[in-house]
Amino acid sequence: MTKHDKDALQRLGASSAGTARCHPPIARAALLALALGIAPAWAEEPQAFILQASGFDSAVVANDQGRLIQAWPGRPQQIAPDRWLAVDYDTSSSVWFDDKGRVSLRGPYVELRSDAPFERHPADPDPTPLFSTWSKAGTGLLRADGSTFVDWQPGSGEWAITPHPQRYSWRSREAGERIFDARGQLRMQLAMGELRAAGPFPGLAQYLVCDLEPGTPCALRDETGNTLWTERIDNLLPLDNGGWLGLQGRAWRRLDARGQLTGDRTLIYLVGYSSPRSRSLASEDLGSWPRWATEYRVIREDAEGIFASEADAVGGLMYPDGRFLAIAGATKGEEVCPGIWRTTMGDAGDKLVDAGGKVLGPFSAYAWKEVDGRPELRQAIAEDGQETLVDCRGKLLVQTPPLSRLSAEATGFFGTLADESQPRLWLDASLGQHLLPKGTWIDQVSADGALLLVRSDEEGVRLYDVERQRFVGETIRYAEALLPGGVVFLRDGYYGFMDADGIERLPARYTAITPWGEDRLWTSRYLADDAPGRVAALHRMDGSVIASWLNASMNDSHALRSLPNQGSLTELIGPTFERADGEYLGQQWVDRNGRTLFLALHCERGSRETEGAVIEPLTGPARRQGSDCRITDDIRAAMAATPAD
Repeated sequence: MTKHDKDALQRLGASSAGTARCHPPIARAALLALALGIAPAWAEEPQAFILQASGFDSAVVANDQGRLIQAWPGRPQQIAPDRWLAVDYDTSSSVWFDDKGRVSLRGPYVELRSDAPFERHPADPDPTPLFSTWSKAGTGLLRADGSTFVDWQPGSGEWAITPHPQRYSWRSREAGERIFDARGQLRMQLAMGELRAAGPFPGLAQYLVCDLEPGTPCALRDETGNTLWTERIDNLLPLDNGGWLGLQGRAWRRLDARGQLTGDRTLIYLVGYSSPRSRSLASEDLGSWPRWATEYRVIREDAEGIFASEADAVGGLMYPDGRFLAIAGATKGEEVCPGIWRTTMGDAGDKLVDAGGKVLGPFSAYAWKEVDGRPELRQAIAEDGQETLVDCRGKLLVQTPPLSRLSAEATGFFGTLADESQPRLWLDASLGQHLLPKGTWIDQVSADGALLLVRSDEEGVRLYDVERQRFVGETIRYAEALLPGGVVFLRDGYYGFMDADGIERLPARYTAITPWGEDRLWTSRYLADDAPGRVAALHRMDGSVIASWLNASMNDSHALRSLPNQGSLTELIGPTFERADGEYLGQQWVDRNGRTLFLALHCERGSRETEGAVIEPLTGPARRQGSDCRITDDIRAAMAATPAD
């Protein structure tokens, strides 16, 4: 137990004893905290969350310093770090505010088109979140503080990015497309029936505008409305030398700055995968350079189209200035790593080629598979299905036994040996090998990769410490949850906890054990000697009790669990009090030191007219709804925590 934990436990005991004697309102605890100099838990930036109390029409925003942040009606939602939006349907209003309750905007009723922010262009220099937002005035792009980025657009449609990092498209369903800049100014207006087939491009705000009918000329326009040139093309890519690649049917051709064919006019290119297509809206992704291309020589070009001979095809790399580098013998190319291509070279087999056209060596696998979160690695799959790990140049990174399967996890890889059906090889984050004994297999890995849960048909389950490369603790029959700090297990119908050193910190006597972040555990059990009632207790990872509550249960709230380290508060529900006029339900929100920061009561008296509810925060005035509902001294005492289990 740390000194901080001991101090917190002593403070909890002192305040709980005081509560039992005189039952003061919870707000008085704030003065006690200041008097005792409780700093560590309060010194950090407060964490805001959504608090939903029984009996209230909607949740409110609160923080882990025991303060209700939201003092106005409306259903809240967090839209960005430190930013909230509360919308009230009854008053047709919205309030935009921050974690401290400071209002940035009060406005009309709005609806966010998505819970996630509008996805900006990856190269947009402004990373602040934007939101596609609907109101009676239309649909606009708003910042997280409610201010306008691009004003309301009438009618129905959707916002989208363009190839230009700071041009934003409103795709109306009733009118032509409109393009806006980062100041919200209209830069391009297309007529109904016109299609933006390409552009605007990074650093070049020009647009290829076409009719929907293929074969008709397309116009390159700038943002002043001038037509720079027209040509019978369907798509366009800018080149570094001021020229262009223009798409005609399936073939790309070099064009000069005025849109005219340039260089050897008999050469055409297939870039990547191409097929005849009808004209379509410009993609926001222009791809990267260099890119694989196949060069053909035109043998006939007339009204029926462009014709070339497959026999003359040459594979190679095309660069951003339009240069083409032929790779001798290559007929196909696929980018298998950033800047690395797998090329097909006929009888010579497949080769790896870098961005400069240098052949690095053979591509000796059947296929490569990307590894999530490790862009420098690839899983190489052989013809017979065996798997290995290689780098982007094809180098074998770790010599393992033959593996029929490699399964990537966040902190390493499970490996299944070729003649087995379950994984018993673990490759850790540094690709260190841990081969478990024959007859066992790896069932789980902890979130930090420090512990493995290893099963055996004959013995049950054991913990394996990756750093120490050995098993720890006794065999357990059933494992409920593997944590970075140990494992929750089940024995004879009850739950216990074994820590990462294999020490049984909590015996198997609990009906539930729930981890709270990385440093706390919640338990629930029946009272001893068949006495009625249950106990919910908060523990440190060494099993010691911080506080316990009679006839209360921990609510596994998604709103709190989704916060960093599963939130700084936990909600407890109960107890329920039977009174002559009805049933009263208690709720409270406690911190990691067992302090109650919010105390709530729902007074259910049989009718909506007599029903009421109250939330008492540690700091600030109480929040009430409905008829009078008060937390009496006897209810307050029954809900108070005790440091004993």
